Amino acid sequence: MPATLAATSFPNRTSPVRRGVWVLEQILGERVPSPPPDIPELEEQEHKEIEGLTLRQRTELHQTEAACRNCHKVLDPIGFGLENFDTTGRWRNEENVGRKSVPIQPGGTLPDGSTFTNVIELKKVLLTYEDKLAKELLESLLSYALGRTIEFSDADDVESLLTKLKPDRYRVGSMIREIALSPLFRTK
Repeated sequence: MPATLAATSFPNRTSPVRRGVWVLEQILGERVPSPPPDIPELEEQEHKEIEGLTLRQRTELHQTEAACRNCHKVLDPIGFGLENFDTTGRWRNEENVGRKSVPIQPGGTLPDGSTFTNVIELKKVLLTYEDKLAKELLESLLSYALGRTIEFSDADDVESLLTKLKPDRYRVGSMIREIALSPLFRTK
C-alpha cells in the first residue's frame, strides 16, 4: 500500500488525480484516457489564483475548465477518498496550506450518485462493484499464471471462469484453483 500511495503522488504532495486513475485502472479495470496536451498541471496555474487553497480546492478549481470536467468528476472523488494518506502512506488528518494546518475533507460523490465521507466508506462503495473487482483480479492472476497479457480471444474463458466463481463470491483460493484447472492454463 505505501508503495502504491507513493507512486501515485508527487515528491512534495499527494495527487488525487493519479490515485483516482490508479484505482480505476488497476482495481476496477477501467481505461482512463490521457489528458489533452494543452491542459496545465495544478502547479502551472497562476500562483495568485491558488495561493492559500487546499489541494482539494486547487483540484476543484482545475475542474472548472470544460475540457477537464468530464474526466475529473470521475477521477477526483476516488482520489480525495485516499487523501488521509500522505505521499508515503502515513495517515494524516490535516494538510499544510502555507503556514496553516487544515483538516482534510476525504468525502466525495461518484458519477453514479454513490457518496462517501472517508476511506472506509469509499471501500464499501467500491465493493458494490464486486463483479468488476473480481474480473480485474481474475485477469491479473490469469495474466501472471499464463505469463502474458489477457487478449480479446480470452474473453469467453474469462467469462466462463467468472461464472464458476460467482456462487463462491469470487474467493481468491477458488480463483487460483479454477485458473489452475482451466484449459487456458493447462494448455499454455
